[in-house]
Amino acid sequence: MHHPKLYRFVHLVHHQSRNPSPWAAFAFHPLEAVVEAGIVFVIAFILPFHGTALLAFLIFMTFYNAYGHLGYELYSKNFLRSALGRWVNTSVAHNHHHEKFNGNYGLYFLFWDRWMGTLREDYDAVFVEQK
Repeated sequence: MHHPKLYRFVHLVHHQSRNPSPWAAFAFHPLEAVVEAGIVFVIAFILPFHGTALLAFLIFMTFYNAYGHLGYELYSKNFLRSALGRWVNTSVAHNHHHEKFNGNYGLYFLFWDRWMGTLREDYDAVFVEQK
């Protein structure tokens, strides 16, 4: 959604929330909603799954998306020093993404940002500063 051709016409609606709130998790262009809902069809037609597992995923996705746009960090300062804290995304990381627009693209995990070099260099400092 951050490709220049898609961003201007689709994802910009979501990024108008520069200092997001949990409601920003649900503020997006209808076309983006269709694309993001496509994960359900991928799961349904490619992977064997139980309906309860899909429901659990959708509930988790909703809550974690709201947390990612919370505008407030729930994890402690020490979270970054833990093995899990290096790989799990935080509200600070995603809020920083909304503020700066580049880097910190992940929603659930940081490993793609770390591996692809898109984790903002100042992420750790901003996280500690927020606490």
